[in-house]
Amino acid sequence: MVALDRKLLRDLWHLRGQLGAIGVVVACGVATVVTTRTAYTSLVASRAAYYQQYRFGDVFVHLKRGPASLEPALRAITGVAIVETRIVSGVTLDVPGLAEPATGLLVSVPERGRPALNDLHLRHGRWLEPPPGGRDEVIASEAFTAANGLAVGDAVGAVLNGRWQRLRITGIAISPEYVYEIGEGGLFPDNKRFGVLWMRRDAMEAAFDMTGAFNDVSLRLEPGAALPDVLARVDRLLEPYGGLGAYGRDDQVSARFLKDEIAQNRVSGTAIPAIFLGIAAFLLNIVLARLVTTEREQIAVLKAFGYTDWTVGWHYLKFALVALSLGAAAGVALGLRLATLTITRYAEFYRFPEFVFRLDWTALAIAVLVTVGAAVLGAISAVRRAVRLPPAVAMQPE
Repeated sequence: MVALDRKLLRDLWHLRGQLGAIGVVVACGVATVVTTRTAYTSLVASRAAYYQQYRFGDVFVHLKRGPASLEPALRAITGVAIVETRIVSGVTLDVPGLAEPATGLLVSVPERGRPALNDLHLRHGRWLEPPPGGRDEVIASEAFTAANGLAVGDAVGAVLNGRWQRLRITGIAISPEYVYEIGEGGLFPDNKRFGVLWMRRDAMEAAFDMTGAFNDVSLRLEPGAALPDVLARVDRLLEPYGGLGAYGRDDQVSARFLKDEIAQNRVSGTAIPAIFLGIAAFLLNIVLARLVTTEREQIAVLKAFGYTDWTVGWHYLKFALVALSLGAAAGVALGLRLATLTITRYAEFYRFPEFVFRLDWTALAIAVLVTVGAAVLGAISAVRRAVRLPPAVAMQPE
């Protein structure tokens, strides 16, 4: 081991308290990058897989009442690939164990087969029984049943178009349309007092006097379709039937909240770490500046014995790199642990069939490079002072 390396180890040990404080600040910044970026990429990957596998719609529109004969006209719109017409209605629910009435959203599904769009992922139980039986069966959303302690086989009361009916839960499911499950006009989920129920379409037609009609449409677009043109044509077609205005996936309530959460992760993973690493660079500059000041005579002796400016400068730069590298390594380990915990929390709040853990290697590389940059930035002023000190000047007090 060369003499300067032994000196470096002694300096690191002597200033371990100050370097430990800098390392903690760096670890916080790097951990924030790793946590937020890993959560971001995992959330994006999980959302994309869910939307694709369960055929989440691209366009949605609610109307007063439209005849089934409109379906061919909707399919004929340029850019439309799949059309799914439904009956959707708000209902009042009588939930066992709940003192006050709850509200629910009743959504129709085909009598046979699965929905062409916005398909359900069954967590427990079975699909609805096909006709002629099963008119009182529903599939309930997982968040609602979990909040109220309901299970497959339980029943809830519901007021359907002014008539009370007992609905039996045959399955518990999640849907890409209700990852973030909130009632109309709400800002935060209240899963105890609001839930989504799926019922066979023929049963809903009878209950709401909607035979041969629908009041809700989901569309899947072809690749490259012009969304504004499709929205305009859908609105023109449904306006005589009380259409409330078509909107794209980005404006769908659940998808919008999820999109905002992802965007927030991206911002926090950039701004907060920059603050931490900026503070670390500032502290490192102070520590090295003091070290160079107290070691003026040693620097003079080193140069007098033939050590070049580059060798002396590299010695102090290594001091900075070692200090921040230890903090960066701790930050990566802490960030991975926090990312795992964050994704576990996301899995409880955002209901996906499967949460994909995807490590963002680019973010890790950026975090390490930014840490090195902060070390160089914090050390550059002190290193420049050490390099510029002529031996004759450095031998004298400052």
